[in-house]
Amino acid sequence: MSVYGPDSDQLNLCAALVDEPCSRGRETAPAIREPMRLWTYAELYHYVCRTASALRSLGVDRGERVALLLHDSCEFAAAFLGAIRIGATATPLSVLDRQYDFKQLLQNSGAVVAIVHADLVPEIEALRAEVPTLRHVIVVGAAAEPGQLSLAELAAAADDDASPADTAPDEPAFLLYTSGTGGTPKGVCHRHATALESFAAYGVGVLGLTEEDRFFAAPKKSTAYGLGAGLCFPLAAGASTFLLPDRARPRTVLDVMTAFAPTVFFGMPSLYGQLLHDLPQLGGRPGREYFSSVRVAISGSEALPPKLWHRVRDELGVELLDGWGATEAFHFVLTNRPGAIRPGSSGQPVLGYEARVVDEDGAPVGPNEIGELEVRGSTVVTYYDAPPSESGARVFREGWLHTNDQFFCDADGYFWSSGRADGRIKVGATFVSPAEVEGALLAHPAVWECAVVGAEDEDGLLKPLAYVVPNVGHTPGPQLAREIMQFVKDQIAPVKYPRWVEFVQELPKNASGKVQRHKLRPRPRSR
Repeated sequence: MSVYGPDSDQLNLCAALVDEPCSRGRETAPAIREPMRLWTYAELYHYVCRTASALRSLGVDRGERVALLLHDSCEFAAAFLGAIRIGATATPLSVLDRQYDFKQLLQNSGAVVAIVHADLVPEIEALRAEVPTLRHVIVVGAAAEPGQLSLAELAAAADDDASPADTAPDEPAFLLYTSGTGGTPKGVCHRHATALESFAAYGVGVLGLTEEDRFFAAPKKSTAYGLGAGLCFPLAAGASTFLLPDRARPRTVLDVMTAFAPTVFFGMPSLYGQLLHDLPQLGGRPGREYFSSVRVAISGSEALPPKLWHRVRDELGVELLDGWGATEAFHFVLTNRPGAIRPGSSGQPVLGYEARVVDEDGAPVGPNEIGELEVRGSTVVTYYDAPPSESGARVFREGWLHTNDQFFCDADGYFWSSGRADGRIKVGATFVSPAEVEGALLAHPAVWECAVVGAEDEDGLLKPLAYVVPNVGHTPGPQLAREIMQFVKDQIAPVKYPRWVEFVQELPKNASGKVQRHKLRPRPRSR
């Protein structure tokens, strides 16, 4: 692997991930696999260049944002890398979001082009008039209607000899969104150098990734975790990666494990828990056989309970390397390492990063004292995309990212999570704001009052639980609970809906009438 030198003033991330593997003889090697397709590095180069040429022909300029509302697919890779190739800023959006979220993110990013899979185009067309910056909607997977463009037609007419823009290492390459307090998204703009620096520090330094590896990353590529693990790291290594357009459900994951035989697997604790839960019903082979090709399995995005770590080791035959990262850092900053694992901890800092636990005044605390985690390193941003607000300014201080995550560090330098300081619930790769879920709940006519907290399932994983005071005329019970849960799932991103609804006569409140969530102490629930 060749990465730009310390004195280099030019770097294009697309060229580093696509052109460079081709230049060292990887043209015929598989780059991206799907359930029914395979692109070699030469084919990836061809489609990336044509997508880049198509965007240039539409007048997309350097620095402008190109929104991607695409399922994990070859087209996602071509669009993401094609936008970066011409110096534009690729902006992946989650296909699991709702129309309100899309409007918010398109307006916030100022995207001039949206490349959208056909099944999601109606969502974008319905709000197009409210996004004045959006000049073009490009459709993937179906014929374009009036006012839309077809990616296939644009690519067919484009030149496949699109030279990469002469971008600098610190120029913006891609924009990711992380949910803020109250559900307000915050844009995190990463540089052309970011993914390569993260790959060198974590991918090579911790995992020892090579071109012989086969990657399968379950997290969606619109997230920092999924984008690094499932696209940037495999291409930086010159390896192959499997992209799954559908959601990573247990049956599908096991099918991919059988057909693709990955050597590197990235998942979330909730997915590992689902796999263990569903294996007996799915029949077939023992769990260990599905993971027999895996040399390293990684867990991230949410806390990994020690009990689940041991179950995965015993039933799937892999020792999970759990880690902690943030969208603001692009990927893992803390990690356990092969041969140095402490189940339940997030491990130690990745080489090149610093981490500390501080009190409310920002002073470091002693071993085993709980405080807030702060991290810094070359990939950690020092501001959000929008003009910094007063609260945003407090997030970054002297190069340190103030994460709002509660941690303690033991005497051996291992970091242990103690939850969120702001009450948000980490579900898979998504931060869930109780206030956002409560707002959706209160729109249901049967809900008089409510409070949302995190409750543990049988594996110790946090999920939203809603305490609901029913409105007059509505009878509490399992049927009403199911109706309320489905109602919320239809209003906001499905990952945010409450997995349980518990009806109560009243909620604990302070003297001013504010609900005291900390007094709601739920017992562990079955899945």
